[in-house]
Amino acid sequence: MIQDLTEKPGPKKLPSRYRFWYIMIIVAAVLVAGYVIYRNYLRDDNPLPPGEASMPAIKVIVSNGCGYESLATDYAEFISRLNIEVVKLTDTPKPIYDKSIIVVRKQDNQDLKRLQTMTGIQRFTLAINDASEAPFIIILGRDYQQFMKENKGGPFGR
Repeated sequence: MIQDLTEKPGPKKLPSRYRFWYIMIIVAAVLVAGYVIYRNYLRDDNPLPPGEASMPAIKVIVSNGCGYESLATDYAEFISRLNIEVVKLTDTPKPIYDKSIIVVRKQDNQDLKRLQTMTGIQRFTLAINDASEAPFIIILGRDYQQFMKENKGGPFGR
C-alpha cells in the first residue's frame, strides 16, 4: 500500500477583505426582501377610518372652482380610494374660489361629517335641493393642494 505524503488542500476560505463585502451583500439582500414583503403583504393599504368600510359610499359632484386645468379629474382620482363615489365632474361658471368648500344639496349631517373627515375640507354651505344629482358638491378652490396631501399615513385627522 502506497501512502500519499502530500498534504491535502483544506476547504477554500475567502480572504478577509472579501468576507466583509460578502456579509454586506447578504445583509442588503435580507433588508430588500424584508421591505418587499412588508410593502406588498403586511402593510395596511386601507385608508378608510374604522367603521367606514361598512357605510355606504357618499355621492359627490367635484367641481373645479379655481380654473386650474384638469383639477376636478385629478382630485376625483385622488379621492377614488376613499368611500366617496364621484358621480360628475364640472367647472364653475367663473373660477373665483380661493377656498375649497362643500355645498350641501341634501341635508344629512352624518354624511357631511364623514365627508369632512375624509377630505379634510371643513367649510360648507347649505343650498338644499332635493332634485340634485348628488347630496354634496365639492368645489375646489386655490387651496386645493392642502387637501391632496397624505398626512401621517392617510388623508384623515386634519
